[in-house]
Amino acid sequence: MASTPTAAASRKTGPRGVPAPKATAAPKDPSPAKDLPQADASETAEETAHSLKLRELVERVVDATGGKKKGVKEIVEATLTQLGEALAKGEELNLPGVGKVKVARTVDRAGRSMMTLKMRSAGAPKKKEPQEALAEAGEDV
Repeated sequence: MASTPTAAASRKTGPRGVPAPKATAAPKDPSPAKDLPQADASETAEETAHSLKLRELVERVVDATGGKKKGVKEIVEATLTQLGEALAKGEELNLPGVGKVKVARTVDRAGRSMMTLKMRSAGAPKKKEPQEALAEAGEDV
């Protein structure tokens, strides 16, 4: 039976004993990179991901409605509880501004329930164009 390499030895060598490449620092350029393309708006979700916590959600709702923080917190918590219960029952949610949300799969493990949700975004709201009148404003019908 072959012995396993120690932690110190594995740092110096990569898989199968091949020496790991040494990391070298890139030379610093004192001038700003003006010629390099800027990151476009289609960054990956990992780079722009932000986890919205309950406290921040409550603050946003307080700012949007002007309500008192205590009352808004109770309403937000009750709303989230009802949404969770509806999804747990297998109901499909159809919420303006969010879209359609339904449970794609559920897994129960060690006292925890995990749901995989499938979501169809609502997209941009459609503007309704005014309809043409059938008769002129002064005409008798």
